Amino acid sequence: FAPDGKTVVYSTVFDNNRAEVFTLAPDVAEPRSLGVKDLQLLSVSSKGELAVLTHAKYIGHRLFDGTLARMPLGGSAPREIAEGVREADWSPDGEQLAIIHDVNGRDRLEFPMGTVLYESGGYLSDLRVSPDGTRIAFFEHPVKYDDRGGVAVVEIAGKKKTLADGYWGLEGLAWSRD
Repeated sequence: FAPDGKTVVYSTVFDNNRAEVFTLAPDVAEPRSLGVKDLQLLSVSSKGELAVLTHAKYIGHRLFDGTLARMPLGGSAPREIAEGVREADWSPDGEQLAIIHDVNGRDRLEFPMGTVLYESGGYLSDLRVSPDGTRIAFFEHPVKYDDRGGVAVVEIAGKKKTLADGYWGLEGLAWSRD
C-alpha cells in the first residue's frame, strides 16, 4: 500500500516474463502503469518512494535480478543505485534500504546498503525490516534457487537466529505491528 493506506502498488509479469509496476486507487476504475518496462516492485516507503529493480530479469519461481533503483510513486525516471540486487525493503522511516545483494555468487543481506549483516552460500529471500527497525527477518535457502529452507532474523548488530527450519517451500514473509 502507498502511504495514503488506500492506493495499491504492485508489479505483474506478462507472458514474456517482463515485469511492470501499476497503481490502483479506490477512485480510479483501471490500474495505471508507471510507464517503465522491465520494472519489478520491491518495496514502498512510508514517504511514498519506491524501491524497484530496473532491467529486471526473471530467475525462477518469483525471483528477479536487476539493478536497484529508487523512484517517487508519482512518476519520473528511476534513479539506479546498485547492480546485482534481488530484493529490498525500506526502514520504517523511509530513509534506508535493506537489500539482498549477490556478490561473487554469494548472497549478502546488507542494512543499511553497504553494511553486510549476514552472508550465505545458498540464497536469501523475502527480507522484511521490523516495524521498529532493529531486526530483519528473511528466508534462508541452503540450495541456490530451491525454495526449501527456514525462517531467520538478524539483529542490526549482526547476530543471526534461525526461528524455524526444514520447510519444503517458502513464500511471503511479514512482521505483525506488535
